[in-house]
Amino acid sequence: MGASHIWQKKAQINSRLKLYLVVQIILKRINMSDSKLQSLTEIFNQKFFRIPDFQRGYSWEEPQLDDFWEDIQNLKSDRLHYTGVVTVEPVKRELMATSEKWKDDLWLIQKGLTAYYIIDGQQRLTTAIIFINELLKCFKQEDWINFDKKDSWVDKFLYKQYRNNYQSFVFGYEKDNPSDEYFKTKILEQTSSTADKVPEQTLYTSNLQYAKIYFSKKFQHATFDQLEDWFKKVINNFRFNFYVIDDDLDVYVTFETMNNRGKPLSNLELLKNRLIYISTLLNEDTYSLERLRKDINETWKTIYEYLGKNKEAPLDDDMFLYNHWIMYFKYDRSEAESYAKFLLKEKFVASAVLRDELKLPEIRRYIDSLAACVKTWFYLYNPGYLSYSDETKEWVQKLNRLGMGAFPPLLMAVMAKEKVESKVLRLLQTAERFIFLVFRISQRSPVTKNSHFYRLASQYYHGQEYRQGEATNIDHIVAEIQWYTNGESGDGENYQYHGYFELNKFKDHIMDLQEEGFYSWNGIKYFLYEYELHLQQKAQSDKKITWTDIERRKKDETIEHIYPQTATDSCWKDVFDIYDRKQKFALLHSLGNLLLLAHSKNSELQNRCFPYKCRHENRFGDFSGYFSGSYSEIEVSSFDNWTPVEIMERGRKMLDFMDNRWSIDFDDWGVNKDSLLGLDFLTEKKEEVESFPA
Repeated sequence: MGASHIWQKKAQINSRLKLYLVVQIILKRINMSDSKLQSLTEIFNQKFFRIPDFQRGYSWEEPQLDDFWEDIQNLKSDRLHYTGVVTVEPVKRELMATSEKWKDDLWLIQKGLTAYYIIDGQQRLTTAIIFINELLKCFKQEDWINFDKKDSWVDKFLYKQYRNNYQSFVFGYEKDNPSDEYFKTKILEQTSSTADKVPEQTLYTSNLQYAKIYFSKKFQHATFDQLEDWFKKVINNFRFNFYVIDDDLDVYVTFETMNNRGKPLSNLELLKNRLIYISTLLNEDTYSLERLRKDINETWKTIYEYLGKNKEAPLDDDMFLYNHWIMYFKYDRSEAESYAKFLLKEKFVASAVLRDELKLPEIRRYIDSLAACVKTWFYLYNPGYLSYSDETKEWVQKLNRLGMGAFPPLLMAVMAKEKVESKVLRLLQTAERFIFLVFRISQRSPVTKNSHFYRLASQYYHGQEYRQGEATNIDHIVAEIQWYTNGESGDGENYQYHGYFELNKFKDHIMDLQEEGFYSWNGIKYFLYEYELHLQQKAQSDKKITWTDIERRKKDETIEHIYPQTATDSCWKDVFDIYDRKQKFALLHSLGNLLLLAHSKNSELQNRCFPYKCRHENRFGDFSGYFSGSYSEIEVSSFDNWTPVEIMERGRKMLDFMDNRWSIDFDDWGVNKDSLLGLDFLTEKKEEVESFPA
């Protein structure tokens, strides 16, 4: 173990020790009268619980649910299982009496129940309640479970009913919490007085739904005895440390400290809690503060709705927060978590409010920006939802395929503010060219000019000056990107090249990849797909292959070597065995020999002779092969044979396409295409040179 690794481990241990000590200090200040291990049956005795609006949503996913289920399966019926800490804060009666959001639950107080906010342990409790709900649904109304009727367990853990007048939930979310209505109507499947407010699914509600389905499937084929046994274990054998927080403890600080155990809070989740906390410190009237708190909750509801809108590919919350910070504030690359340090330790802190440096309008402007920009952020990664033309949406897709580099903050800003679509399109095209030429061709560092483009994003978003008296606009931005791609100035002896694109570096890179050449190039999939789209456009027909198809298949199932890697048949050996091992590898992995497949081919077909690969008949008498595949396959099937001549011919054609598509100008760079293809050794064989196309 290296010295640096040892110090890193020590730092981790010290960090955990500090956190442990902080938690212990908090726990010492907690009311210890209820600190004995309690079962859910005891915890839910004459109490009802709400998850407050500053809490994170339900974040457990399959790994955590698997652990919960395994604990149930492994637990013997006569044993107890320690499940963790539940920390709560009593809800003040005067708050319930005066707040609109508690009016439906006041009858529970009159009935003798006590209301609590859950500060820590909500993930475990929420999972247990979903488990109980799904399990009880498996029983009939008249069934007795663990010596009580089904209705009595519903009343104890899920919801209470008073005649037909009132229904209150024993466990749930505070009314302003984005998951409140979803939990009541979709998870517990009950009606709600405000059911029309059910939001679209968010990342958190998707997790709730997943947990519901998870347990429902587990119970599908269980017997009555199995169900009853699992129920007993969860309500009686699972034991929790139940703590009640003293009134003098700051609940927001307690939440941040205690919830950094287990599955850590994201910075976006911490920021919500912090802003709600700050809203309690501002010197404003009650109405304004309540309105701000409501707006914070609505903002986070919108954020998580859009981050989770595409259930197949949910967006990372901290990546959104990080990129918004770059655009909204000033980028700082001094340390890895600069954005979190700025937001949580410098900008949105209690001391800034007390010094009168942070006021309500500034907070409102910030959360309004978050709510607006998360929609643009979603569209940027899901362009199918955009209201732009198909052409513009396709260019957004290209950037998703290629990778956006340092451009997401800038693109988010422009797509949020620019009304002229043609200008947005021009920026997309310019950014795509920069990324392809600088990162895929020139193989520059991925952080090349990122600080500069981040500054442009902030300047554009806030309308800051580009030149004296002139606000930053898209024309300025496009000109700068072009300059840093291949900017030039001066004539003759004064000529200077300022760009980060250098074609010579591409040749060096392909040579550095040695035997696998173009096949190992990190831009090969994107380039071959762009070439496929080019052929499709020429054919004026529909797509035969999608990027999704390419991404879900392995590389060797997507890109075929026409002259195969295992060339054992005489049809290949007769042509290629005149070359040495190094030359055969150059031919094998040269650009012209690589083919984008519409469908993966089996290994037997991949190694067969060229005519068979172009058109073969299967055992059902159906013909397939290159001639019925992608446009790239169809193009290759038009060749009569496949020799080094055809590999070079197609490679030259593909480099011509690259030249035109990205405005490279190979001639100006003095790069020989045959040399770039790794096939200049072929010109030494005169009998082949004479047959090469001009």
